[in-house]
Amino acid sequence: MSDSNKNTHVYLDEATYKENIPKPEELFPIPSDLLGCLLEIAPKILKSGAWWSVCGDLSETIMGVHVRPSGIEIMTDGAGLSKVLDALSGYKATPIAVERRLNREAEVDLNKYPVFERFTGAEFTWNGAQVTIQGDYQLKVGDWEWGDPYFFKPEIINISTVRMPVMPLGLRTEIYITFGWLDRADLIAQAYAAAHKEQV
Repeated sequence: MSDSNKNTHVYLDEATYKENIPKPEELFPIPSDLLGCLLEIAPKILKSGAWWSVCGDLSETIMGVHVRPSGIEIMTDGAGLSKVLDALSGYKATPIAVERRLNREAEVDLNKYPVFERFTGAEFTWNGAQVTIQGDYQLKVGDWEWGDPYFFKPEIINISTVRMPVMPLGLRTEIYITFGWLDRADLIAQAYAAAHKEQV
């Protein structure tokens, strides 16, 4: 994304050109409403000084994984939540406290267990894009103890000159493997393979 202004011309013969045209189902761009909203709010959050990161399906899409995000999820810690909400005070976010069961179960040792999430945060909609702020986000499986709130070093991705902290794919892979969601881990592996192929 940061190389979009380079004037590089690559000429392919017709057979190679046809071979490299992606099929419609292979194209997973960031939805325009989500991209516009992210570029609107990210600079404001960056100025707040809070620790934060784009997470959820959108973080994977940004990193080249073939998933379709339906909204923007911003993860922060307890100390950063008030800073993020202050930075976004103009969007009239609604405070929320969430503890709920996810739609998909974990599959561990041939057994299935419910997966729960909880966080304190806020949500709002801007130009059709749903934004959820998640403070001290936690997960748990079945009757296990709640995991520690997530806190990690995000990947920094430049999108239209905006430095965007994004949840690392390695961390998401660990989560998927722990829950037995190997199909999601495989999508990330495919993205890694595609990125490596482009670099060769």
